[in-house]
Amino acid sequence: MNSDRTEYGFAALTLAFVAGGLIGATLGVLFAPRPGVETREKIKERAEEAREKLRGAVETIRDKAEGLAETGKEKYAEISGKVRDSVDKIKEKVHHSE
Repeated sequence: MNSDRTEYGFAALTLAFVAGGLIGATLGVLFAPRPGVETREKIKERAEEAREKLRGAVETIRDKAEGLAETGKEKYAEISGKVRDSVDKIKEKVHHSE
C-alpha cells in the first residue's frame, strides 16, 4: 500500500513540477523586454514545449494508474482464491463433523 502512495505522489509531483514550469516560463516570456511579434512567437514556442511536457506527464500518470489497477486485480484474485479455499475447508470440516 505504501508503494501505491509513492507512485501516486510521484505522479502528482511530476504534474505540479510541469505546471510550475509552465507558469514560470510564461511569466518570464511576458515580462522580458522584446517586441510584440517576438514575444508572441516565444509564447507559441513555450506553449508547444509545455504541451509536450504535459503529454509526457499525463502518459506517466496513465501508466502508473494502469499498473496500480493491474496490481489491484492480481491482489483481488489472490485474496478471493484464499477466501474461497478457506470457505471450502470450513464446509468440509462442518460436513465431516455431522
